[in-house]
Amino acid sequence: MTRSWLRVTGLLSVVLFTALVGCKSHGVSAFTAQAVKPTDLMKVKYRVLKTAAVGKDMGFKLLWIPFVSPSEADAKADMMERLTMEGISTAGKNIAYMNATSDRGGFGFIGLIGAPSIKLRKV
Repeated sequence: MTRSWLRVTGLLSVVLFTALVGCKSHGVSAFTAQAVKPTDLMKVKYRVLKTAAVGKDMGFKLLWIPFVSPSEADAKADMMERLTMEGISTAGKNIAYMNATSDRGGFGFIGLIGAPSIKLRKV
């Protein structure tokens, strides 16, 4: 009798812990918050460096524990590296992001292993 009670209590604890870990609120993206509106860019001279620029960053989770979390800063650095590799120099230039989006996603297998990701896009 006491063993079955311990099993039920243990199972219930695991389910509640899993629910608490899995329920994470996603706030407003700092990348999209700093994006400039087209009406603001009409007041200032600007030149489009590249349309549809993309930056990505991935993390790693094992048993719902994040070992490496993806960050928008790393995704933005990846976007700048890709622009540099394409021959677009950003040194000494003020850069504004217009129509910017931030997507969170990734791969997961029943919570055992996962690869969360962030993808920043400048449309």
